[in-house]
Amino acid sequence: MKKIVLVPLIIWNLHAETFDALKQDALKSSPYLQANALNIERAEEESKILQRYKNPTLSLEASRFTPETGASGSGYRGALSQPVRLWGVGSAREKLGKATQKKASSMTKLKRAEFLRELSLLYIGYVQQSKLFALAQDELKIAQKIATISKERYEAGTITKARYLLAEVDALNAKNQVNLKEADKLSSYWQLLAFSGIKEEIELDASYEFVRSDKKSVEDSARLEFLRSTQKRAQQEALLNSNKIQWLNLYAEYEKEPDQKIARVGLDIPLALFNTKKEERRIATLEAKQSEYLVKNQEIALTHTLTRINAELEILYKVLHSTQTLYNSQKELLDMYEKGYKIANINLIELQNIKNKMIETKEKEIAIQSKIDTDIVLYNYETGEYND
Repeated sequence: MKKIVLVPLIIWNLHAETFDALKQDALKSSPYLQANALNIERAEEESKILQRYKNPTLSLEASRFTPETGASGSGYRGALSQPVRLWGVGSAREKLGKATQKKASSMTKLKRAEFLRELSLLYIGYVQQSKLFALAQDELKIAQKIATISKERYEAGTITKARYLLAEVDALNAKNQVNLKEADKLSSYWQLLAFSGIKEEIELDASYEFVRSDKKSVEDSARLEFLRSTQKRAQQEALLNSNKIQWLNLYAEYEKEPDQKIARVGLDIPLALFNTKKEERRIATLEAKQSEYLVKNQEIALTHTLTRINAELEILYKVLHSTQTLYNSQKELLDMYEKGYKIANINLIELQNIKNKMIETKEKEIAIQSKIDTDIVLYNYETGEYND
């Protein structure tokens, strides 16, 4: 079993597993996906059930004849009957079987795409917590540095003990945040691993870059494909149920009596007088129409979703750039204030305020990047990028 090494950002660890490798391992190992794949085999068997013939019926009968005058005698009768499916019904059942298989295949594809979407979102959460953990460690180093300088200034008599203790408290609080962020990181890691279906603990590279798909429409959406396959199956079921009569009964009989032999061949034809199946046809037609409306509704909703995500990403990229610029300026300012504080030119409160604002800005940057990655994942899912 591999040993997990929890570090802030495992970018330099050459043995850490990339997200692409994690996806491939999850696709092979996930019991959820393995169970879902069996739906295709089940649909194949259901298709065979739809198309198979009914079994013949064999009747055997022994008789004893006792006439009023004359000797008694024995006889027997044998009959064989076979339900025969009408030609158009067989074709309709075959099409319904294929539509059933197509629906199962599209469902499997949809579940796979949803699995990759959720796996990606969980990974984004893990990366976000890893970055926040690393940021907490950086804040701790800064707080400890300020506390060290404060101790030196207190011992030199340039600040009060209250100021020195304030710096110590800030360092202790930063240490507490490190522990909390590490716990959050551990939690997100185990959620990701549990969902993936991978049994072994692994080291994860947290430097993956999500790229938006080049696809511009929802034509390849797995959700749309599933709804279309559902619509197609409903249409085929309506076609099958449009047959008032689906089966005829062909029979042959042979009967032997003491004084005669009888052979019969006949055909039983159901008369659709009272049960015309119009209700079944109506229900199937309504379901087909309902599926058609759902497909149209989904197309409209997904198109608007892509438009929203693209517009949102344009804004987020601008905000991310401005936030990074602000953070760099605050970091430079913090360095200047640290030097000034060391030579007793800067107030402790001012230094801590600058440090806190810089940390807040970095937290916002991490949150914005996570939002960007989430939007990209959702965009890729809706455009069918995770179908294959």
